[in-house]
Amino acid sequence: MIRHNDPTSLGAKAELAFEDACRIVIERARLSNTKIVICRDDKVVKLSPDEAAQELEVNLAKRQDKLLEG
Repeated sequence: MIRHNDPTSLGAKAELAFEDACRIVIERARLSNTKIVICRDDKVVKLSPDEAAQELEVNLAKRQDKLLEG
């Protein structure tokens, strides 16, 4: 696994950009009252904006824990 401890690294910047994009998608889904469609385990899954936000926070916390371990 690649770890991006340097906040100026390209990988760290890409991760922040992806996080920002996720948050924008969640906010747009809230505003338009739509589901967010993702692929999980080769299946199409529809999440409410709240479910997606919760899943994002859980995944970000897991990523942070892994960075702290390394």
